[in-house]
Order: sequence, then structure tokens, then C-alpha cells
Amino acid sequence: MDMVSLSNHELEKFETLSEDSTSMNEPILFQVEKNIATLTFNRPETLNAMDETMGKAFGAILKQIKSDPQIRVVIITGAGRAFSSGGNLEMLESKIKKKKATNQKELQNFYKTFLEIRKLPIPVIAAINGPAVGAGFCLALACDLRYAATTAKLGANFARLGLAPGMGGTYLITRLVGPTMASEILLTGNVFEAEQALDYGLLNDAVAAESLMDYVKSIATKIAQNGPVPVRLIKKGIQMAMHKTLEQMFIYDSAAQATCFATQDIKEGIAAIRQKRTPNFVGK
Repeated sequence: MDMVSLSNHELEKFETLSEDSTSMNEPILFQVEKNIATLTFNRPETLNAMDETMGKAFGAILKQIKSDPQIRVVIITGAGRAFSSGGNLEMLESKIKKKKATNQKELQNFYKTFLEIRKLPIPVIAAINGPAVGAGFCLALACDLRYAATTAKLGANFARLGLAPGMGGTYLITRLVGPTMASEILLTGNVFEAEQALDYGLLNDAVAAESLMDYVKSIATKIAQNGPVPVRLIKKGIQMAMHKTLEQMFIYDSAAQATCFATQDIKEGIAAIRQKRTPNFVGK
């Protein structure tokens, strides 16, 4: 049957199938709904293993997010049964034949592409739907908030592969749990249950797998409904607080509040409280 002989209904169905087929071939799916962007790693056949192709797609999407002021929160998750199994094995094997200097440069660029989420001015939430190990685990830790399915398994298994940690793992894990627990996690390379990760302080919560996305979206919605200006300032302030003194944060906090007092949204927030209604913030 040629295209000319298709009815309008059949043509619409054909176009829909074509769009679905195209999207299914993308390494990362990208959707924006009600100020919330969702990035879905889309290589379920490899448990969403990370490679250069996925990295390029990830970087391009982050640029798009940065240029869209309507996006207030980002969710990252995985298609199929995994969040991400870490670095693609073929990619790792290809580096065995390369020179040390070449590998170092390529790896740094690879890390920077994914860890650019740390520089996003808006909150990023990891919805860990399944296994998150190696570089995939580290990417989840780079997010501002982390929620995992109770069935998910997590771990920094680099040493078990004969590798030192990558993707900022040493920095991220040590910052989150301290040097003693980081030593156990990294030196053993153990893969552990979500509940154990929660006990370690690596997660905000562990919820039933079937409820994970609804739960994460509810958190994202609460954040998106808050004032966009203070939300951005809060993210920046939390990152600064890790290496600043209390006195330095006094200066930052006062400047941040002064910035908010110069916006339309503070007027809207006060009016909403007085009128006992939900505020409608515009980010100005």
C-alpha cells in the first residue's frame, strides 16, 4: 500500500507510529510538562549503559533546558528495568588500546558532559527506577534529590572492574557520607539495596517501584509551584554552604533575600497568604 492510498485515519496512525519509532531510537527521551522536564535514559537493552552517543544527547538536552525559563525542575530516570548500569563495556574496552593522556582527556570531557547537571540553576531529581551502578550511580548522586524504588540496587563497583572511581564518584560519595563510609563503599565495590542506601544517607527516600514516578512527580510539582527565583538561589546557596563559613553565608543569604524583595513574586506570595490562596509565581 503506498502513501497516496492511505485514508486520513490510516495516515495519522502511520505518522504516529513513525514518531514513536523515531523517539524509541533516541538515546535519551525528553519531555516537558507543567514546568517539569523529564529525561529518560533510553537504552534498556544495555540497562541504559552510558556512552559518547548518550553523552552528546544529554549535553544537547541540558543546553535546551538552560535556555528555557519555563522549566523549573528536572527529573532523570531510566527506561526499562534499570536507571543506568554505568559505562558501556565496549566503550571501556576501547580505551585499553589508547594512550593515557588521550584517555584522561576523553574521560574528563565525558564526566563534564553528564555532571553539567551540577551547574543547572534549577533542581535536578533522580528517580532511580532500577540498578544504578558505577557511573550511573555517581550521576544519580550528582542530582539534588534522589528517590529510589525499593527494588533498586546501587553501588560504586569500579574496583571490581579493575578501575578507580570515575564520574566524580570519590568527591560525591565522600561529600554525602563522609570518608569512613565512602571508604567502605568504594574499596569494597559492594552493590547494595535501596534501603541500605537510604540508611547511608545517599537517598532522600525509597518507595515502592510502582509508585516511584508518581511520588517523584509530586515532589517536583511542589518545587515547581514555589517561587522560581528563591528556588534557584536555594540550590546555589546549598552548594556554596559546603565550603563557605557561616559569616560568608550571612552575606549570601542577605543578598539572596534582597534579590527576592525586588521581584513581583514576593508581592504575589504575601498577597496569597493574606487571601488564603495558592500563589501564582512567574519567576520575576
